[in-house]
Amino acid sequence: MANNFNYQQIYEEELSEHIKSSLELPRGFYELSHQQRMMVEELVDFGAQRATDEVLDPDVLQETAVLAAEMGAQLYQFANMVSGHVQDEQT
Repeated sequence: MANNFNYQQIYEEELSEHIKSSLELPRGFYELSHQQRMMVEELVDFGAQRATDEVLDPDVLQETAVLAAEMGAQLYQFANMVSGHVQDEQT
């Protein structure tokens, strides 16, 4: 799973100022030490993965992928049929 999170935005906008001040953390993400930034990133990644695992059933996702592929194939065939009909009408 590729994570494309804006860790800076999450830290600076979502983490409450109360928590940051009580832990004596700086307001800005890049004011954190490298190790602290790594911890924030890992916690965000872990939380997202955990939420995904709990919400998305792999069996349902697999069935959805198969259905989407079938629907895509049917739409492709329909597009070819319509295109063929339009070409026949133009000749």
